[in-house]
Amino acid sequence: MSASDSTDAAPGLRSPDRALRLVEHLSRSPQGLTAKQLARRTGIPVKTVYHHLKTIIDRQWAWRGEDGRHYFLPNALGSATDVTARLDRVQPVLQRLAVDSRCGVFLTSLRDEQLTVITHSEIGGAPRLDDIAEGLPEAAHATAAGRALLAAMPSHHRHRYLKASGLRPFTRQTVRSEDELDEELRTAAETGLYTEFGQCRSDIACSGVIVRSGPRTSDNLALATAMPIDLPDDRRRAADRLLRLAVADLVPILGPALTPNEQSRIGD
Repeated sequence: MSASDSTDAAPGLRSPDRALRLVEHLSRSPQGLTAKQLARRTGIPVKTVYHHLKTIIDRQWAWRGEDGRHYFLPNALGSATDVTARLDRVQPVLQRLAVDSRCGVFLTSLRDEQLTVITHSEIGGAPRLDDIAEGLPEAAHATAAGRALLAAMPSHHRHRYLKASGLRPFTRQTVRSEDELDEELRTAAETGLYTEFGQCRSDIACSGVIVRSGPRTSDNLALATAMPIDLPDDRRRAADRLLRLAVADLVPILGPALTPNEQSRIGD
């Protein structure tokens, strides 16, 4: 057996460069990656990828979702990130997205079982936070950001959450049953882009993408754009492309844990 064969047969710490390459790709892919996708992107044999993923998961650098995708743990290097400590870096990304897409932009999470806008950016002519604020805490099922956050939950947790919060009918288009919502989430998970058309407000459509995900609800963050529902398809597709690019810019900001200096500034 060659040295390389031996390394592949017993990976883990014997091949740290391969493990780090996998973690690097996972950290850049908030929508998660399957073992086969990782193999294609890195050139590492899929059998070896599976071996390394076991080590990566055991060390809590990533976790495996029910959809078979593997997700980077944002607190892999320490405690969970306090988003508010990094708003000076987050806000320019949101502002650029708002200007380029001509959409309202919202960074959201589920806090205390309620949909919460952490920060946002608005531009003239686009839907504003005030336009969608009424009933927003219980609108996870009817908003694109909320759907992305719900999809990041384990299914049993999601069903428990929906049973407690209910499916408030904001408009005639609002999803009415958990089975219907589950089907819409499964379809959206194939692309990682979650959408809704007139479900929260009849004149607004939204797109959302997971920015950060983890085993705890508080780890999850979603970025969403809100636009007039009659926006032409080419404008909508362009906005969705810009949304994905913005997520790629946010992952390096929101993924790593706070440094000791950042933690001390929060305490001041």
